[in-house]
Order: sequence, then structure tokens, then C-alpha cells
Amino acid sequence: MLTKLFTDFKFLLIIVVIAAFLRFFQLGVNPPSLDWDEASLGYNAYSILQTGADEYGNKFPTAIRSFGDYKPAAYVYLDIPSVYLFGLNEFGVRFPSAFFGALTVLVVFFMVRELFGSNKLALLSSFLLAISPWHLQFSRTAFEANIGLFFFISAVFIFLKALKNPKFFILSFILFALTLYSYQSFRLVAPVFVLGLLIYFRKSLWKKRKIVLISAILALVVLVPFLKSLLTDLSRFSSVTVLTPTGTLDSSIKELQYDKSNNDRLGELLHNRRIVYSLTVIKGYLDHYDPNFLFVKGDGVPRHHPVDFGMLYLLELPFVLLGILNLYTKKGSSKFIVFWWFLIAPVASALTTGTPHPVRALAFLPTFQIFSALGILKFIEQTQRFKFKTAILAVTAVVFILNIAYYLHQYYVHTPRDVSESWQYGSKELFSYLSKVDKNYDKVVVTYKYDQPYIFYLFYNKIDPSWYQKHWDYKGDGTVDRMKRVIGKYEFRNIDYNKDRNIKKALIIGTPDEIPKEKAIKEIKFLDGSVAFRIASS
Repeated sequence: MLTKLFTDFKFLLIIVVIAAFLRFFQLGVNPPSLDWDEASLGYNAYSILQTGADEYGNKFPTAIRSFGDYKPAAYVYLDIPSVYLFGLNEFGVRFPSAFFGALTVLVVFFMVRELFGSNKLALLSSFLLAISPWHLQFSRTAFEANIGLFFFISAVFIFLKALKNPKFFILSFILFALTLYSYQSFRLVAPVFVLGLLIYFRKSLWKKRKIVLISAILALVVLVPFLKSLLTDLSRFSSVTVLTPTGTLDSSIKELQYDKSNNDRLGELLHNRRIVYSLTVIKGYLDHYDPNFLFVKGDGVPRHHPVDFGMLYLLELPFVLLGILNLYTKKGSSKFIVFWWFLIAPVASALTTGTPHPVRALAFLPTFQIFSALGILKFIEQTQRFKFKTAILAVTAVVFILNIAYYLHQYYVHTPRDVSESWQYGSKELFSYLSKVDKNYDKVVVTYKYDQPYIFYLFYNKIDPSWYQKHWDYKGDGTVDRMKRVIGKYEFRNIDYNKDRNIKKALIIGTPDEIPKEKAIKEIKFLDGSVAFRIASS
């Protein structure tokens, strides 16, 4: 038995090494550039490291003010040590996500083993997460959701341990509380999931009510800063939710007016805003189970998946279905936990625009990997009855390897070139060039067409946070214009070249649509060869 245990942990070590390699290999190079959110997280970590305050001068905030809304601050604080060690660069900003992504693979092994009591299933589940396109995509970029997933899975694992050893309830509840500091979606998913656990295990928890109550109180203490800033943090939700009249109700209002003018009572009922909201949310929820999204094309946002690839391997589809059927036939708490997890994972995302959304629904993981692992083991078991079982398994393995190879090819070869624009590629190159020549000009005007260019200026120039905290409020009223920023001689806004060329001693940076080719003194291109920026002087 000891030999088997040693062998299992040897395989686990190999899986974790694979997970770490896939997450850290070329981490600062691919994706080919930081996007604006990553640059914001990095610069705010740098700012807190240097001054104890974010870019706006807020001391040790629980929510980071960024681009007109507020983001949970957990990632920024986790970024501080890596920015200190590795510098304010791509690798330093992405390090926490890659590190906790690899660590999540390890935790999944122990969680699945605790759930099902099977080392084999636990190893296969963790391996599938280690190579998962969905998990890799967000472990290799500075996405707060990836940190939230680690806390969430860890909290579930410790909760399962606590059912046998109640002293673990304190740690589990605190981890669930920390999940709420990580990413907006987990602020709904985690409480709903915990509510399900409390109801399902109510008899067992009642017997341990003293330690459960103490754990809940300690979790609430941890959540005090979060609860204080909750109203502020809700601004992010209000900007993306479908539960607002603008947009969601536009067509139904017209239909409702028509129904009223024709005394159509049924029509008035069907076009009632409550019905419209409900149907919109249901559609958003079901969008996340669309096989095209999951296994074929992803959500259509280039930064969320490789070119021509879904969130999961196509070959996983039959095994996921087989695994769902297999688990459905079983009894016990593991069945409830996995299915409850699977059903509530996209709840928060369903309330927002742009569904399906793989970041907001990242809580799906590792349920798909568990289903897939269950399906694979069931498939192997069933093939033992066939005469050509070795050939069947060999062909399946080869197809799976080819599927993985295709994913890696798309991720490392085609995606950086084809979608570099979506990653705001060229910003680093632009500000590197400008830092060498801007001393020769009185003003530098940079286009806002690619959104939030100012954060790249702060990031790549390592602008002193203590200086910027005193100068960001150039209007003097504590507000910022999303489409315009002024930082010293730099002005960030849309370009009107016919007017801007008359500015004396200025550099004008715009898109090909804004600056004629013949006026450019330099061009900066995307990786596919198309022009990102044209630079002209006046």
C-alpha cells in the first residue's frame, strides 16, 4: 500500500511540474502584451508598494478604483511581492496568476480525493486541469478570477476535511470569505454554493454547531472591510448587469406600448419588464452550456481563448457527457456537491451582459475536468470487454494527444500573431520610443482609440506613484473623463489631426484612420503586420 501511495504522489508531482511549466513557459512573452486591466493591476501594486496607496491616493484600499469602476483588491496585494522581486513588467504582473494556477491543480487532487476517495480519479482530474485550455488561458494572464478560483476550491477542500475534523471549519469559512475579495462573480457564486452546503449538511453541521458558529463569526470579522466597501464595489456590477432598463428593455417598451394601444392584455403580460428580465437571465445562464462555446469556438472574445478553439478540448465532449451520466447514477454527498457546483457556477455571469463569459463563469472549473475524468475511467472500464481494447485505447490516446498539440500550436503560434491588437500590442513599443524623444517636444497627444492608453504610460515609464497621486486630478474635482487624461505634457484623447497638427512642437500619435500615412515619421505595427500607431510631429 505504501508503494502505491508513493507511486500516486510521484505522478502528482509530475502533474504539478507539467502544470507549472505550462503556466510559466514564456509567461512574459505570450500573451504578447499586457492588456489595460493587467497594466492597471501591476501599476497599482507598484503604487501601493511605493506609497501605501493606489494610483488615486487611496490608502490600502479593499477595492481598486480603475477606469471608472472598482475591482476587488486581492490580486493587487498578491502582486506586490512579485513586482518587488521581478520588477514592474509582464512576468512580475502575471506571476501570482501562474503560481496560484499551478497550486490550484495540486489542491484539486486533494479535493477530488476527499470527495470520491479515489487517487486515480483525483490524479486524472488534476491532470486534466493542468492541461485545460480554459484554466491555462486565465492562469497565464493577470485575471483576478483565477485567484478567486484557488480560494474557492481550497475552501471546498477544507470544508470536506472539516466534516471529519470540525476544527477545519474555521479555515474553510475564512477561505470562503477571502474568495469575496478576489473577483466580482465569486461574490454571488460563493455564498450561493455555501448556502447549498449548509442546507445539505444541516444535520451534521447542527451537531457541530458551536465550532460552525465560531467559524461563521470569524469569517464575518474577515469580511468587515469588504462589507464597508460593498456599495462602492457594486458600481462594477451596475455597469455590466442586464438588470437595467437601458438596452434590455428598449424593444419590449415599444412592444408594450403597442400592446396597450390595442388593449392586448396577454401582450402586456408577456412584455412586462419582469418577464423580459427573467428570460434574459435564463438565456444568459443557458448560454454557458452551449457546446459551441465550450468545445468549438469559445465566446468570440480573442483574449479569452486561442484562435479557433473552445474553452475545453473537443475530445472531452463525449467523456464529459459519459461522466455526467456516471455520476448521476451514484449516491452520496459527492454527487450533490459536484452537480450543485456545476449548476450554480454561471449564475453571476448570467446576470451580466456579453454571455457566455468564460472569466465570470470560471467557477465552472474543475467540474468539467471531474466529469471528464469520470467519463474516461468509465470508458476504460467498458473497453475491457472488447477484443481490440488495446487498439481502441491507443487510438483514443493518439487523438487526445493530437488535440492537445493543436491547442498548443494555436496558442503559441497563431494566436499571438492573429489577435495581438486585442492585447493592446504596440503600447510597450510606443512608450519605449516616446520616452527617448519626448524631451524634444512640448506636448505629446496620444489617441484614445485603443482605450485607456494612459495606464501603459504610467506602467512602462514607471511613473513615480507619489507624483502621479498629486497630479491625476487635473480638473480639480476628483473625477476623471474616461475618454481623456492629462498627465504632465502627455494628453490622452481622440485625435483630430487637422486641428492637432497646428499645435506647436507636439508629437501626435494616432491610428491609421486618424493620421495620414504620408504625415507619419514612424509606424508601430501589430504582430500581423498591420499598423497599430502612426506618429507625426507638428
